[in-house]
Amino acid sequence: GDAAVAEIRREEVDGGMMSFGDHLEELRSCSIRALVGLLVTTVLSLIFAKRILAVVLKPAVVVLNAHGQRSELQALSPPDTFIMYLKMALVSGLILAMPWVLMQVWRFVSVGLYAREQRFLRLFTPISLGLFVAGVAFMFLVVLPVVLNFFVTFSQGIQVDDLELSFLQSWIVRSPEEGEPPRADELDLPALPIVDQPPAGAEVGAMWFDASRDRLCIQGEETIFVTPLQPARNVAAVRNQFSLGQYVGFVMMLSLGFGLAFELPLIVLFVTSMGIFTADELARSRRHVIFGIVALAAVLTPPDVISQVLLAVPMILLFETALFVSRRLVKPHPGD
Repeated sequence: GDAAVAEIRREEVDGGMMSFGDHLEELRSCSIRALVGLLVTTVLSLIFAKRILAVVLKPAVVVLNAHGQRSELQALSPPDTFIMYLKMALVSGLILAMPWVLMQVWRFVSVGLYAREQRFLRLFTPISLGLFVAGVAFMFLVVLPVVLNFFVTFSQGIQVDDLELSFLQSWIVRSPEEGEPPRADELDLPALPIVDQPPAGAEVGAMWFDASRDRLCIQGEETIFVTPLQPARNVAAVRNQFSLGQYVGFVMMLSLGFGLAFELPLIVLFVTSMGIFTADELARSRRHVIFGIVALAAVLTPPDVISQVLLAVPMILLFETALFVSRRLVKPHPGD
């Protein structure tokens, strides 16, 4: 009994010991594999960068269109779109390679561990990939639409209620030759139909007002042309015109932030399974952990409260879930 236990322990110790030179060689190998993976994903991203860019732009286009605003982003210089194409390939390549890079990180960490601890890491690797993908998906499907809708709605709330010219403004703006404007009952003004959906079978050149999105529509030969409208006496003083570069940078920053933040449960399970901390010790330090989560959310997201809260709340829930799982799956270490 005791001899067998000692032999198993000796094998675990031998399996977890490496010389300094071996550690450097393993670090070099893992770094090379990570860089090769990054190169492959970047090349693939270059091939599909336009499609990836369209996917990234879609949430902004949909939200702007839903609020009756011009649903295109601005390229502020002639090469702006092409430069963004290259940046998109590089950043999306990094995001796609992140699971592989994390796998190499776990692999490097595992070579210095005992056999029992290495078994934990072999389980952690696929969980790490799934959590990163879940974080990016949560950002695109939940966080990004909420954040964009909040900012667009907030901008539309800043309105100028009265567009009447004062006496001095009337004297400055209007030319002396300008007479009184004609009355509506003196003109033969056509009445446009007001609808909530495009009419079926509309003739080319037909016009109508889309009341659901406050826009004027004209039927073309193959498509419908639209222009957003706004009430004359309730004009939004701020119109959202997103810059292509700033918007894409905003989305990529959120993607990386949420992908990395969703690794928190894995970190909790790792430190508890390795005996660094117990689940009860982490629970007693809950206030400090939550403060750290809020601070980390502020670092990983752009400087706005909405995205910070939308990242901090899931991280706190993931932390509590990891504690719950750790208490039931991780066996106490000797001496705990």
